[in-house]
Amino acid sequence: MHALQADRNSYVIAGSNKTYTLVFASSLMVHLFAYWVLAMSHLPRSFRGSPVKSIGVELIGTAQFEQLIAPPIPQETPTASLSSAPLEQAAPQPLPPPVVREEVIQTPQPVVAQHFQLGRLLDAPENKELKESLVLFDPSDQREQLCNLEVMEQIQLWNESFNPERVVAFAYKDPVVFGNSVSADGAAFRSKGDWYHLTYKCTYNPTTNLVTALEFLAGDAIARSEWEDHFLFEE
Repeated sequence: MHALQADRNSYVIAGSNKTYTLVFASSLMVHLFAYWVLAMSHLPRSFRGSPVKSIGVELIGTAQFEQLIAPPIPQETPTASLSSAPLEQAAPQPLPPPVVREEVIQTPQPVVAQHFQLGRLLDAPENKELKESLVLFDPSDQREQLCNLEVMEQIQLWNESFNPERVVAFAYKDPVVFGNSVSADGAAFRSKGDWYHLTYKCTYNPTTNLVTALEFLAGDAIARSEWEDHFLFEE
C-alpha cells in the first residue's frame, strides 16, 4: 500500500515537472518573440534593408585593360640644382641711326591764264599791220605766232618786272603741234635785253584765231654765251 502511494506521488511529481517545463519553455518563446519584435522596430535606418542599386558596366578593349593593370612608371628625380641660374644680361643693342628728313624741293608750278588778251591785242590800231601779216603765215606758223603773242601778254600780267618783246618757241626744242594745241617745252622769251627759259602749252580756236587755254612757266635767265647757238639775238 505504501509502495503504491509512493508510485502515485512520484507520478504526480513527475507529471507536474513536465507541465512546468512546458509552460516555462512556452513563456520563454513568447518573451523572446516579443523582444525580437521590439528590437526590430527600434533598429536604426542604416541597418534596415535598402533598395538594390544598379551597377553600370563599361566594356574596354585589350589595350585599355593592359594600361590599367600596368605598373606605374617611376618618375625620375631631377639631379640638377633647384636654384635658378643667374640670368645673363643681354648686351645693349645700338640705337638705330636718326631719321634724316629729306627736304622736299618745291618745283615751280605753271601759271594758268584766266583772262586772254589776244583779241584785245589784235584789235588795237597800232597792231593793225601785225594782224594783217598773220594771214601770210602757213597754218602751223600762224598757230605758233598767235600763241607767242598771247604768252607774252600773260607773262607781263603775271610779273610786271618782265616786259616781253619776243618769243622763240624752237630755241632749245621744236614745238609739238597736236590738233589745235601747241606745246613748246624749249622756248625762250626776251625781256629788257635778256633771254629767259620758257615752256608753255597753248590751245586756240582756228575759226576765231583766238587762244582758248594757256599755261606757262617762266624760267631762269639764259647765259649770253648760249644765245647765238639757240637763235637768240640781241635785237
